[in-house]
Amino acid sequence: MPFSKQSIHLISEGNEKKFRSLMEFISDDLFLFAMGFVRKKEIAEELVSDIFVKTWENRSNLTEIENLKPYLFVSVKNSCISHIRKNRKENLITLDGFDDYMVPSVDCPESEYINSEKLSEIYNAIEQLPPKCKLAFTLAKFNGLKYKEIAEIMEVSEKTVNNHLVFALKKLAEKLGVRKKRQPKHSTLKQASLFSF
Repeated sequence: MPFSKQSIHLISEGNEKKFRSLMEFISDDLFLFAMGFVRKKEIAEELVSDIFVKTWENRSNLTEIENLKPYLFVSVKNSCISHIRKNRKENLITLDGFDDYMVPSVDCPESEYINSEKLSEIYNAIEQLPPKCKLAFTLAKFNGLKYKEIAEIMEVSEKTVNNHLVFALKKLAEKLGVRKKRQPKHSTLKQASLFSF
């Protein structure tokens, strides 16, 4: 496991094989995350690559980082925002002020079972979510991050992440015409039979 304490300790001591393993494990997720900000493959690759170089150069400090995965995502986010700030020539771009996060399209095993029209409809519905909501949804559903990790990346509380995801799922269900499954009503006879002797 690339994020185990032992692996991180070995990387901090200069184990290149473990570091390569870490890079292979998370580079695609970081790349897709960066693409959501910068939208250009070459730039996203360069920014992620730079983060790995900086991480390797500062490897002796890795054991001080509580959770490396969100740390890498935060590093990529900050790098993307810095890149955008330089290109827009604006000094004050933050995640709060950044409302243009694009959900990168990804191939998944389920894609072959969903027709392209429906898949396009899903991506369009996701794109219409509010920016922070879209980012939280992407990190949770595309990158598989936990609420705590997303909260660290977005610099919000876990409750706020939960609120974003609940709102996102509600809006997506509305846009896609998905109805909540009805729970079968339990009759009092069936409930009572549970307690019969």
